[in-house]
Amino acid sequence: MKPRIISDSSCDLPANYLEKDGIDFSVVPLKIIVGDHEFIDDETLNTKVLINAMKEYKEASSSACPSPEDFAAELRKNDENYVIAMTSGLSGTYNSARVAADMVLEEDSSKKIRLFDSLATSTSMILMIMKLRDMIKAGTMDFEAICDKLSEYQKSLTLVFLLQDLSNLVKTGRMSKVAGVVASKLSIMPIARATDQGKIEIVEKTRGIKKALSAMANMVSEKAMTHHDFPVVISHCNNLSQAEILRDLLEKRFNLKEIYIFPMHGLTSYYANDKGLIMSF
Repeated sequence: MKPRIISDSSCDLPANYLEKDGIDFSVVPLKIIVGDHEFIDDETLNTKVLINAMKEYKEASSSACPSPEDFAAELRKNDENYVIAMTSGLSGTYNSARVAADMVLEEDSSKKIRLFDSLATSTSMILMIMKLRDMIKAGTMDFEAICDKLSEYQKSLTLVFLLQDLSNLVKTGRMSKVAGVVASKLSIMPIARATDQGKIEIVEKTRGIKKALSAMANMVSEKAMTHHDFPVVISHCNNLSQAEILRDLLEKRFNLKEIYIFPMHGLTSYYANDKGLIMSF
């Protein structure tokens, strides 16, 4: 039986992405609750409708992680399973997957299941899945060796993101209303990164989109000094044009060739908000 890679919907890969590689791939959806409306973060979700609903709703919206049974249903389909979950530092999704793995292994102890807490989201999860795909296709390592290599690769990844619409941060209490108004009027755009513990910290505050994209591109400079080439993944919320500008800056400044751009799914759109950009390398 083919191996299965399982992720949650904070990973912005299309559900059919690995079909051509002969690897089963499942995306377990989270939910976003905006007032009385519950959005299921699957292929049917229109992120523009979600963003508009969030803008119109004056109170804080919320998200809900998948249940253990949601993950267990996918784990039962294959004998060899790799689970890539969003950071446990900001969501209960990883713990839900862990409970599911215990349930399924109790039913059938012969199954191979390995869970990975990405300590990130979106683009870092995509890079992990791409690396996992390449190792599986090469066919030179067994299950345990692949898991060990992927764990090492995860430690080398960096995730940064740029926020342009701060309204959701204000509504959820992560930023004061006064600070949000001031930042918006001055075109201040925070660039943040995922820490080693899977939390979020702001690393730079820029004014204007040109400076912001330039600063974001420069964040790969340290890695570019020691690596000739490496893959970069960019995800965007309704913002392909700026994602392409960021890609062009990376190509021009660092001669990077392997750069991928994906639109965000619902969960990452919920957090990054309209025009948000996430990048991992």
